[in-house]
Order: sequence, then C-alpha cells, then structure tokens
Amino acid sequence: MSAPSQPSGATQSEAKFDLGIWHTLFNWDTLSVAVQNHWGGPDSSDKRDWLAGAISEAFANEPLTDAEDIEILLLEVLQDEFGVRLEDETEVAIAKDIMAIRKEVLEGNFATVDRLQAKWEASKGKEVKAGKVQVREQNQDAEWDSVDEEEDDEEEEDRDVDMEDAPQLVAAKPKVAPVVDEDGFTKVVGKRRT
Repeated sequence: MSAPSQPSGATQSEAKFDLGIWHTLFNWDTLSVAVQNHWGGPDSSDKRDWLAGAISEAFANEPLTDAEDIEILLLEVLQDEFGVRLEDETEVAIAKDIMAIRKEVLEGNFATVDRLQAKWEASKGKEVKAGKVQVREQNQDAEWDSVDEEEDDEEEEDRDVDMEDAPQLVAAKPKVAPVVDEDGFTKVVGKRRT
C-alpha cells in the first residue's frame, strides 16, 4: 500500500485559509452569542458554517475581494440570518483578520490559523459570556448591558411605581345621544367648553 498523497501547496493553502475563516468566525463573540442563543433558529451553527463557506467562495469567485466586501457580507448575513444589527463595528476587525490570514496563507505561513485552532480547541464546549457583547432588543423596548448588572438592578428599583400613588378614577361624562331631525339627518353638536 502506498502512503496517502499529501495535498499540493495550493490545496493546502486553500484548506488552511478556509480553516482560518471558520476559526475567525467561531472566535467572534458577537456571532458566537447569536449562535448559542439560536437567534438564527435551530440551525444557527450551520449558518455560521455556511457564512465561512460564503466568505471562502467570495475569494474564489473574485480574487480582488477586499476587507470592505467581507464587512458588507458579515453585516448582511448577521442581519438577514440572525436578526442582528451590529453597532459595535466588530465586523471591521473580523474582516481585517480574515484579510491578514489570507495574506499569510498565500505566503505559506500558517501560524495564525494554527493559533486560532489551538484557541478553539481550548474553548470547546465553553459558552461565550454575554458580558462581552452588548445586546439591545429594540422590538421589545428592552435594553440589556450585562457588563454591570448591579447598576441595572438599582435602576429597575428606582423605576418601580408605588400603586398607592395612582390617581383616583373620575367618572366619565354621560354620552349625549345623537339628535336626528325629521329628514333623517344627524345634528352635529359641538363640544362645549366648561
């Protein structure tokens, strides 16, 4: 039997680049929180994998793909697939990281990809703490900032309303019945100021 053939340099570089993209996305706290909380539905982790493939495909289809193209792709996918609108500009850092990995891999340098893989292996099974990511849910008029939960608790106590302070109810004025003339028209009665 012969030994399995080693991948060619170009194939190895492509595989390492794909791995680097995946690890970069996996280590992105914002996306990890979205996946852990299933903001993209039950197949959220599959969507992250798909995003990594879409980025790789963007470079394969258009070699002149740049960081701005990646930023736009990241923003669109997070919005469309996870319902996340980024305001922290972390997509800029992720796009720059991917571009740096691409440059290194094309030079035959796999150190960053190997480092990201080691980081991923060390964090397997651990959840990203939401404290690293600020989440604002606008559709429910609720805002959470888990960095300092004690302040949030104090603010909630301050917003509590004592029910004893509620105003007394006032009886409603009786409605005036409409006046209909002999031709069947309703007489318009203006409101009198008191």
